Amino acid sequence: MSQVLTFHPEGSATLTILIADDHPLVRDGLRTVIAGVWPSARLVEAANADQLLALATQLRAPALALVDLNMPGMDQGARLGSLARACPALPLVVVSALTVPDVVRRALSLPSVHAFVSKSADGTQLTEAIKAALTGRKLPYAPPAPAEAVHDVPLTPRMREIRMLLRQGLSNKHIAQQLGLSEGTVKNYLSEIFRLLKVSNRTQAAQYDSEIT
Repeated sequence: MSQVLTFHPEGSATLTILIADDHPLVRDGLRTVIAGVWPSARLVEAANADQLLALATQLRAPALALVDLNMPGMDQGARLGSLARACPALPLVVVSALTVPDVVRRALSLPSVHAFVSKSADGTQLTEAIKAALTGRKLPYAPPAPAEAVHDVPLTPRMREIRMLLRQGLSNKHIAQQLGLSEGTVKNYLSEIFRLLKVSNRTQAAQYDSEIT
């Protein structure tokens, strides 16, 4: 189900922003970032591609949409083009954990996609992407700054990506969906992460940095 959340600050213009992601925790994070900069924004949420397309065509003049590529019905980003064709005037910002170069390139090749933001990026990068979309600018993809060093533990980029999603509270199934992997592959990665970090469970792996810094 989609829902509408409206903030009411003094003297602030109202923007209607679509947040399209199937993970409530991710939507919570996006709402927090937006509310901190545009507290009067009217936020409309979609949890799958069909809801997003319906809302994008039905809502009155949405300012922009933040779109995940791996939510149900998106076909790992293939339907982004359908959204762009159906609503060519709607500025889009992709917010996704699927950041392989070819996916990023294809997304940014669409005229209405103004920025591509990794889910491991910070709020500042997301804010800049939204500002670019609202002002008609197109940003080149900027990979997020490397995560804090895990005290010289040699995690691969894929392991760091999985651990970032783990820290967001995602299950193995949802991590697999976000990254386009099988659930078994995610379990294998987690086992190797546990071994390298010398921890025994998901909570310890997620909290590893904060416990030792």
